[in-house]
Amino acid sequence: MLGVLKVATADQIQRLASPHLTYRHTLKKTAALRKEARTASHRGVAIDLDREPEEMGGMPKSAGRSGASHPMAVNETVIALIRPKPDLDLVAGEPAEAVAAAQAAVDAPKGIGTITSYATEVALPVKGTWKNPAIGSARADVVVIAPDDDVPLLFIEVDNCTEEAVLTAAKFDKHARFFKRKEKDTDGIEICERRNDSETQFLVRLARS
Repeated sequence: MLGVLKVATADQIQRLASPHLTYRHTLKKTAALRKEARTASHRGVAIDLDREPEEMGGMPKSAGRSGASHPMAVNETVIALIRPKPDLDLVAGEPAEAVAAAQAAVDAPKGIGTITSYATEVALPVKGTWKNPAIGSARADVVVIAPDDDVPLLFIEVDNCTEEAVLTAAKFDKHARFFKRKEKDTDGIEICERRNDSETQFLVRLARS
């Protein structure tokens, strides 16, 4: 899991890996005690996604100096999109309010993909390679590939309103330059010129190469 989120709190890991715990321990007297009970078993825990290092994206910039406020916001974005569903059998015996809240989460519309559908801090090279992108390349906060949910490819920028508008606007130009990039297949013919699939499908192939 940390191969996707890079930096995460025990609470965020718990909400993704064991969402039923969100609705348990409701009889603890304080919110702090409830959170302690929910997250204790998830400190330092990661789910093995069988990803190579080059498939994990980069590390968040300045996470140590800034308290990781931006990576935390990226994590919350991923959780909001996945919308993990609790196992109702695992909240049996909890107070009626907790069971009702868990049932509401189960009944709510499903999210997009699973944790394996996501990558964070992904370089989108306008030139160069995935490992060594050229200067001026975009860097997507989140990349989602979930074709089963009709999301073949989605780039997401997460903004904490800490950048000037001109810097945010410049990111659009970088993304546009990436989308215009053309690659040649093994026969030397540009993929863009001969493909019958959509631009998005092409980018999925590019992203997985």
